[in-house]
Amino acid sequence: MTEIVHKSLRAASHLAGVLAQEAPEPITMPLAPGFIETLSAVDVVLSVMILVDIGLIIYAVFGQSATVRLSPEREAALATGHTDRKTVFESGVIKHFMWMLLSLAYRIRAPQIRRWIRAKLIAAGNPDYYTPEEYVALALATGTLLGGLLEIVFVALARSFSFTIFLLGVGIGAVLSMYQLYDRADKRIRLISKKVPYSLDLISLAMGAGATFTEAAQTVVQEESDDPFNVELKTMLAEMDLGTTRRKALQNLAARIPLDSLRNIVASVIQAEELGTPLGEVLHQQASLLRLHRSVRAENAAAVASVRILVPSLLILIAVVIAIFGPAILRIIQRGLF
Repeated sequence: MTEIVHKSLRAASHLAGVLAQEAPEPITMPLAPGFIETLSAVDVVLSVMILVDIGLIIYAVFGQSATVRLSPEREAALATGHTDRKTVFESGVIKHFMWMLLSLAYRIRAPQIRRWIRAKLIAAGNPDYYTPEEYVALALATGTLLGGLLEIVFVALARSFSFTIFLLGVGIGAVLSMYQLYDRADKRIRLISKKVPYSLDLISLAMGAGATFTEAAQTVVQEESDDPFNVELKTMLAEMDLGTTRRKALQNLAARIPLDSLRNIVASVIQAEELGTPLGEVLHQQASLLRLHRSVRAENAAAVASVRILVPSLLILIAVVIAIFGPAILRIIQRGLF
């Protein structure tokens, strides 16, 4: 019996050895070189970004006080009974994120940029009563959104993350926001420049009919209340109603609108008040002078346009000559003149 058990054990061990020798080797998939290292680095970066984002979200939602500094224009509008604005700084959950960017904008030390933004906001009309810091926060929000979109596109195409792409998107978005403000202010100033001579004529005619300067300005404002220059006249009249002298109100008008012609008009009006010159005649003369300057500028633009169009005309002429005589010239070169 014992011999039978030993023989069975030896047969089993022999069979196990044979099976072990004939067993196939495990299949291993080759990994791309550097895949493990890249994967670990990406995991670390993603983990850090997720932790930072969670912290920022918690800070934006719970760590910000629900207060926004009011600009003087907004305070004056609320004091005179106007409805408050409805912007991203007062809307829903996004206002917490905007407050976080606003607190960052207050910490940016760039007084020259703030003065430039304030001047452009005033020139653009600033219907939402933005402060320079609030507009910087809007520019940062636009840049963050654009940077996120560029990062998503880059990840979809390159299968990797790039913090440089995100920063590039933030910079481009902020610059585009600033350019939009500049363009809006420039267009509004141009509209005001076109409207000034006609408004001055109307005011001078009304004053010639016996109306005072305030009554004549109110008459002009009532015709087209949405016109940019009429809006500025309305602001000037509101300042005078609140007790500001006419001289100071006119100086504020010239400070809000960066036009040399308007500054000259304000200086002429102030000088006419000091010397006792009839104000209606002064306004009529200034309106005529503005129209004369406009006609001179139009003539100069026409003269410059005629010179600028000379080069394209010559290029077109050369192209026509080549198209007409080119085949004949090639035929002469290939076959000879006769």
